[in-house]
Amino acid sequence: ILHKHQKLQNSIKKPLTPYTPLDTQRIIVAAEQSSSREVCALICTAIIPMISPYSAATMGAFLLFSQPTRVKSFSCTIQSNIIAFPSSHAAITRARKRHVFAASTIKDISHPDAQKRRFHSSKTKDNIRPTARFVAIAALSSGSSKKENVDSLAFAARRLEQDERYQRLEPRDRAFARLLVATVERRLGQIDGVLKRCVDKYPPKGKHASLLQATLRIGVAQLLFLNTPPFAANHDTVQVLRINHCLSKNSFPVPEPMIRFVNGVLRKLSTPAVSEEAVGVGGNEDNSKHTTLYGHELLKQTSPDDNIAPWLLERWERDWGESRARLIREEMMPSNNNPVSPRIDVTTKYSLTSLMESSNPNTHQNSRAMLEKMQQDFGDDCILLPQGSLRIGSSLTGDITQWPGYHDGTWWVQDASSTLPALVLTRALSNSRDGEDLSSLHVVDMCAAPGGKTSQLLSAGFGRVTAVEASERRSRRLVENLSRLNLSERCHVIVGDGQNYRPPERDDQILHGILLDVPCSATGTGARRPDVLRRSSDLKELLQIQELLANHCADNILSEGGILVYATCSILKLDAKEESEDQVTKLIARGKQNSKHASMTTLPIHPSEVPGFESAIDENGWLRILPGVLEGDLRSADGFFVARLIKEDS
Repeated sequence: ILHKHQKLQNSIKKPLTPYTPLDTQRIIVAAEQSSSREVCALICTAIIPMISPYSAATMGAFLLFSQPTRVKSFSCTIQSNIIAFPSSHAAITRARKRHVFAASTIKDISHPDAQKRRFHSSKTKDNIRPTARFVAIAALSSGSSKKENVDSLAFAARRLEQDERYQRLEPRDRAFARLLVATVERRLGQIDGVLKRCVDKYPPKGKHASLLQATLRIGVAQLLFLNTPPFAANHDTVQVLRINHCLSKNSFPVPEPMIRFVNGVLRKLSTPAVSEEAVGVGGNEDNSKHTTLYGHELLKQTSPDDNIAPWLLERWERDWGESRARLIREEMMPSNNNPVSPRIDVTTKYSLTSLMESSNPNTHQNSRAMLEKMQQDFGDDCILLPQGSLRIGSSLTGDITQWPGYHDGTWWVQDASSTLPALVLTRALSNSRDGEDLSSLHVVDMCAAPGGKTSQLLSAGFGRVTAVEASERRSRRLVENLSRLNLSERCHVIVGDGQNYRPPERDDQILHGILLDVPCSATGTGARRPDVLRRSSDLKELLQIQELLANHCADNILSEGGILVYATCSILKLDAKEESEDQVTKLIARGKQNSKHASMTTLPIHPSEVPGFESAIDENGWLRILPGVLEGDLRSADGFFVARLIKEDS
């Protein structure tokens, strides 16, 4: 067989087509039966130009430096993985970079140390460790599959947090990985816009499409938004493609041409380009002052609005008017020159009681004093917000578990707007009892995870709080948070769908209040969760769940005279079938139209109950908070809707 192919090889100037599996098997069998190194070398050099070169080079190396028993098992692998490749030189180069065999194995088959270098690959692979860029790219690419759109970034941050390789990183690297993922999620529209202007065919296609696209996005995010030095952004990002198969299960090596493609795109974007401002009078250029990257020139052709779904932009302008819609957009997606500053609000065990002037004066004063002390502990730039939250300043950084008071269980992370539903429920029930102790009251927190509102109700002094959560995974987080805060004793956690929950039937069982923060589009949280700004406009399933929960709470759970607080973190309204205002309107109308249903009426929210949010109360007595619209520090707060209802006697 060798003789036949060598004669044909001499008569033509290009490599032949690969051997058939049968021919390959015969050659390997002949090699295994021969103990001559010369015969093995002849087989190796003869096969390389004709068979798939990478497979040939690999097989030749193992034929030369492996035991016969291992040759046979490895030959089966070669036969089932014949891969076409441009040239034998490229094949050998690629094999070296994959650490399949020592770098000079094929170059010098008679090297005396070749036998020792046989184990080079395993040692090199064991020494490879995940980097921040690697885990960020893995989180962005693992959400896609062959059947899914490669643009899918759903739950990238969650996948990152759950990745064991991410947990093993140093704190600084974990922070960088989170920053990379957050930047790509926030600026996805602009990043893809730049890549489409730079590459003729984008997004990439094929088996490695999602990995290549995630790598390109991470590279562009560093170059254009994080001001990473071009060499580090290019080299360290492309290196992820070379080590990906070593650190990922069931992953194949990325072909070298694809790696060169990614490297070429990032190098092109990082090429210096002179902006129009650099050209002065007479056409002279001042490169020292005005030189920018080519990617920055492409970025100027995009807009921050590219990162938001078009239907959302249209809805905001229609629902709230052009001026308010502009403020919402600026808060959700600042311009390229104004990067988003992280906003962390915390609620303490003393936040709510510090506002309850009608309660025990001593408790009120002590809570206020403790709140001010915690403000000092968090740093001079920590801000005490009007409704009792603390906004952490930039001086406090690092691992949040190492912040003052974390292990003591005195505070938890919760956006300022998110504290209002529990605040208005507590206010209403406290006023109905003329400021008396709340320890005899029973309240329910529906859709309770991760537990911020539940913790508020418990710290307010309610004697019994039931937390209902449908997700088993989220309920575990709820239990962990309550345990850290030492609030588990008075809380009963129930895992199950809220629309199926019913309180125990007892003669003395009275349910005084329900806090219903329903699952919603979450469009008000876009400043913290930019992925929601690209969500689909199809809200049909969410609307059904919202209506079922509201009707069930009013008809089957809440006692007569009880208080229902309905809340969403959505900023959508004014549609025949929509969230927030429309759902509450339907709930009230439902009781008036049919006496079989609960009769619910609005219990207006008064300005004195929500310090700092007075201007957010609408004509119905409901709270409607829009990001970027309020003045002062509360301008940066999540969008929220809160309505307070009372169940009338039948």
